[in-house]
Parts: sequence; structure tokens; C-alpha cells
Amino acid sequence: MSFKGPVILDVPADPPAMFIVRELVGRISSRIGFEDEATDKLVLAVDEACTNVIRHAYKNSNDKRIVITFTLSMDCFEIMIRDFGTGADPSTFQGRDLKQIRPGGLGIHFIKSAVDKIEYDTPPGGGMLLKMTKFMPRQEKAQN
Repeated sequence: MSFKGPVILDVPADPPAMFIVRELVGRISSRIGFEDEATDKLVLAVDEACTNVIRHAYKNSNDKRIVITFTLSMDCFEIMIRDFGTGADPSTFQGRDLKQIRPGGLGIHFIKSAVDKIEYDTPPGGGMLLKMTKFMPRQEKAQN
């Protein structure tokens, strides 16, 4: 399955609006051939990334926007999450030590476990761009 051009979703940075994002990620992932477990992980990764935008880039202010771009090629599915916050140094983004038992701080671990490649960029105009790449199922098998 493929689709022409990117699919762009522009949503409010408001937790109740995240159901739209989760639903779209789940439907696209299933439809293009990812199994249930990979789809669930992608949904969680995108939800965590958007939650991080709301919490950290926007300081829980729900009057901002998050733009999510979905692109499908023959070998991979790319999800780009763009915020317009104050920006941050991507080299400081780390999940907490998994040996520490406490709530929170696992979002980056979830994201990294769900996708094959993560890239950060600081686009003109500020904010952050997170690009997550997941190889298509047939590509995953060929690389293992």
C-alpha cells in the first residue's frame, strides 16, 4: 500500500485531542501492513512524543499547535512531529535510568523501542522537529 504525498495533521496541543492522533497512527500503521504489536508501539511512541511537546515545549499550555506529517515510501513509514515551542538541545534528551523505580521519564525509551531511527532538527522559526522512521515489515525481516 502507498499513498501520494504526505498526510499532514494539525492538532491542538491539548491532551483530549490526542485521541485523533492515536486513532490515525493506529489506522495508518495497520493499513500499511504493520502487525498489531508494532502498531501499538507506534501509537504509544507518537502519543509519548506529543505528550512531551505539550509538557516540555509548551509548558502544558493548550493554546498551541502540533503538526504531524506522515510519509510512506516503499521501504519505510516516517512520522514527523513539529512543535513551535522554545526549542531545546536534542543532546540533552535522555530517558531516565530504567533501574530507577518511579513514575515518568520513560517516554524516550518507549519511542526508541518502537521505531528504527530517530532524528531531531531545529527548523527555521524555532521549535523542534522529531522525525521517527519505521522500516516496512518486509524490510525489517531482510535486515535481521
